[in-house]
Amino acid sequence: MFSEKILKKIFDNTSGYCHFCGDPLKLAKYGMKDVNDLDGAWEADHIHQKGKGGNKDESNCLPACVRCNRLRWHRKGDELREIILLGLVAKKEIKKGNALGIKLLELKKARLGENKKRRRKSLS
Repeated sequence: MFSEKILKKIFDNTSGYCHFCGDPLKLAKYGMKDVNDLDGAWEADHIHQKGKGGNKDESNCLPACVRCNRLRWHRKGDELREIILLGLVAKKEIKKGNALGIKLLELKKARLGENKKRRRKSLS
């Protein structure tokens, strides 16, 4: 893993902001220590994913909030842009309150429940 000195260098690459969403991060909250308190929690995001040939050193890392980094997983630019676009469409339908919007909220709730169960298993 990275030393505190290296983590500080990675953190400083974006002046302490998530390179995806721009939310402020807290240097001391590196890693997902408390799933109930993710505000400011961050991880080192590998720009070129390790599984796709990216190196493991700090020159290939930027700080990302835990939420963004976990949503990204292995996805690259085009796929991320498609997901964001679909999210904007979904958000509009939810705001309208129509049947599709209601169904999307149900699917979101189910997905969050699945995530919670998966986290519990990984912490056990």
